[in-house]
Amino acid sequence: MKNLLALFGTLSIVAACGDSGTGGSGGDGGSGGVGGDGGSAGATVEPVCSEPVAVPCEDEVILGMNLKTTVSPTNITNEPDGDGFASLIDATAGGPFNADPPSHTYGRFTENGLEKVEITDEDALTSMDWDISFRRYVGRINSGNSGPSCVSAARLPGMPDYDTISAADEGLTYRTDEYFTDTCEIIADGTGLEGSPATALSSYWTYPGCVQMTDNVYIVRLADGRTLKLTVTNFYDEAAQESCDSSGSVPMGDTGSGNIRVRWAFVP
Repeated sequence: MKNLLALFGTLSIVAACGDSGTGGSGGDGGSGGVGGDGGSAGATVEPVCSEPVAVPCEDEVILGMNLKTTVSPTNITNEPDGDGFASLIDATAGGPFNADPPSHTYGRFTENGLEKVEITDEDALTSMDWDISFRRYVGRINSGNSGPSCVSAARLPGMPDYDTISAADEGLTYRTDEYFTDTCEIIADGTGLEGSPATALSSYWTYPGCVQMTDNVYIVRLADGRTLKLTVTNFYDEAAQESCDSSGSVPMGDTGSGNIRVRWAFVP
């Protein structure tokens, strides 16, 4: 395992520690652009960072997050969705009771959709080539304890309608993926599920007995300075997700769990 210097643990490229969220899922809050301009209407966008930094508590992250040295065999598919995409991420990881799951499924946001990055968990800790990853219900972004880049996310207040959001508001509080303490202890997301950390996106779901969607909407800021709106709509297939969201339970049998559906689009 790599053993990078702990003094980098406090290094932060972007503002962190915004809304920590409550009730279920702790924290909140190289890329292209739709139509070739990332939704920026031709405006110049300054990079947030361009060089990797050391991941704090790297050894503890590898052990605590059960990170792997093989590439996940799963896929990401996309379909047009308004000005953006609906991306289906196979984060099934061998099923809910797999004690030895493969790596997270990694992706980067491009003008052609969310593109899979063929990378292992451990290599992802030193790579700026990815933006977002999922394994089962755990969603991560490339920053803080998840990776060496500076991708950050801000949860929009209230319950905004994803379809009406056309720009990133000023004054948002962005979080990087910091879910280990300064003494390298994992920060849980509040669900009570083992190994479920308070990542910047963890409030996309809650757990009344199944993985229920909160309909939270995020603005995600990439390393190259572009921003996108994002919401997670499914952990299960449509029927099972509807049942979970309305009743807090899912039917017996195959629910399609771990197939993450994300709606997203670049915005100015």
